[in-house]
Amino acid sequence: MKGERLVLAGDIGGTKTYLALYSLSAGTLATVRESVFSNDRYAGPEGILGGFLKEGEASRIQGAALGLACPVIGNRCTLTNLGWEVDGEALKKTFGLKTLGLINDLESLGWGVGLLGESDIFVLQEGEPRPGNAALIAAGTGLGEAILVRDAGGHRPSASEGGHTDFAPRNAVEIELLEYLMPIYGHVSYERIVSGPGLANIYEFLLAKGKRSVPERLKKRMEAEGAAPVVSDEAMNGTDGDCKLALDLFVSVYGAEAGNLALKSLSTAGVYVGGGIAPKILPALKAGGFLEAFRDKGRFGDFMAGIPVSVVLNDRTGMMGAASYAALLAGERAERIAAAGKP
Repeated sequence: MKGERLVLAGDIGGTKTYLALYSLSAGTLATVRESVFSNDRYAGPEGILGGFLKEGEASRIQGAALGLACPVIGNRCTLTNLGWEVDGEALKKTFGLKTLGLINDLESLGWGVGLLGESDIFVLQEGEPRPGNAALIAAGTGLGEAILVRDAGGHRPSASEGGHTDFAPRNAVEIELLEYLMPIYGHVSYERIVSGPGLANIYEFLLAKGKRSVPERLKKRMEAEGAAPVVSDEAMNGTDGDCKLALDLFVSVYGAEAGNLALKSLSTAGVYVGGGIAPKILPALKAGGFLEAFRDKGRFGDFMAGIPVSVVLNDRTGMMGAASYAALLAGERAERIAAAGKP
């Protein structure tokens, strides 16, 4: 529509890129259109943006923002698990945009959490919400973490690279896991365990520990689908014992690190579990191992039981958050997202 104010938003992960265009009016973002792209088909975001934007749209875009899975410094970054070098100022000039901001993908997710509805989350632990900070942890291709710092306007996301902190084993099996991974990686971070590749690492560790090999049936599936999706699928269907053990260990370490983040950020307002993996393994998260590890903090066990914990189900949350940030760049605070065609 002529004269319509637009914002452009993107969520660029290690595997996929989500792009969307929204109209902006009176604090409401209404979806114009959105698309999903497989990153392995592109050399960088230039090709994706070029294929998404229609002729003449750039001049109507008042603000643009991209959330990326990497630390952003000076509006530039290199994606940690993809290697793309992204320069926000160069992209702005290439496409003739008024402004374009790059932000960390967990910061983007943090901007989006406030726009979610009840159907967009699943409550793992109701707890007792209290005024204060909140936190985000999200496992996918990597492991992202962020703090939602309480301020006068609600919560403001602060990016981090907490997923790359040192893995701290809590029992004999986890010590063995660390010893298994150290010769492979040297530095073993939580991301080496709590991520898609991390789940595959755990499965391979358990096979090595038990002196077993991958069953031929699973080997064929993994070649076609990837290791992590097969391990989680077999585990939840109860069709392979090693896969079940791997997912149980994954969920436990995930919960422990979510608890660590909650303590470090004093997240009395709640912890959100985002990323692409959590909704796919929701039955495993509900089974109890995640919360048991989350609460297992010694003298702070009761305190942890009072922190609300929710799983983010909406896989567009990061993109919605980028749109919210883009609206700020355009001089307006977004308060709600409307479906396409609905004001």
